[in-house]
Amino acid sequence: MKRYWDHSASPSQWIIKEKDTEVFRGTFNDGQVFLKSLENAGMISFKDDYIPAMEKLRKYCQNGYALEKTLRREIIKLKKQIKNQTK
Repeated sequence: MKRYWDHSASPSQWIIKEKDTEVFRGTFNDGQVFLKSLENAGMISFKDDYIPAMEKLRKYCQNGYALEKTLRREIIKLKKQIKNQTK
């Protein structure tokens, strides 16, 4: 089994190939869970594999929401500044 990074895509993706067939493409962490499932006949641990992955995803979503909120505030401020300058 061959494992490597594909930097031609943005963002870079973790590739797992078996012989000449690509069996996985995605993030490194998801690739590790995929390999664990292969070792355990398709089974992963809910507590050790799924929950940590979902906690990390939740953090990304919370960060994205916070950034979006900040960006919206900045846009509103900018609109007010532009409106005040054109008066």
